[in-house]
Amino acid sequence: MNATVDNEYIYAIKSVGSVLAPYDSDQRYPCYGFGAKLPPSYQVSHCFALNGAEHSPEVVGIDGILGAYQYSISQVQLYGPTNFSSILERVMGMAGQTISQGHHQSYYILLIITDGIITDMQNTVDRIVRASDMPLSIVIVGVGGADFTNMVSVKPLQHLFLQ
Repeated sequence: MNATVDNEYIYAIKSVGSVLAPYDSDQRYPCYGFGAKLPPSYQVSHCFALNGAEHSPEVVGIDGILGAYQYSISQVQLYGPTNFSSILERVMGMAGQTISQGHHQSYYILLIITDGIITDMQNTVDRIVRASDMPLSIVIVGVGGADFTNMVSVKPLQHLFLQ
């Protein structure tokens, strides 16, 4: 995948990012990827820091997100399947830590951009249900020509958030 031209991922980052960014006061974003073989051992990971810094995955601004994406594409080997549960677990841990520290003004928005269908659907749904009482919204954007109709099965969960 060529990250030097505006591909579907870059377009989605810019488009959705421009809508969400004004709601983040510090403009710092932890950025993770999923579904790749990571150097140097090329073991498969379903949750890794896009900037390569596992202990400090935050970047500044939309340009920082784009830079981390471009760095990651140049370093990793993309690899399926498309599993969301690990990345959901990571973000739920961040949101849970915020609650336990008494930071009740913090809120998380997880943006997942994918070109593949969810292959761990039940684990993903289970985590979304567990996250329903956390300060967390989940936005999934499908790009490319994959058949995303099975993602509609996540839609019935919206009643959890409308109570």
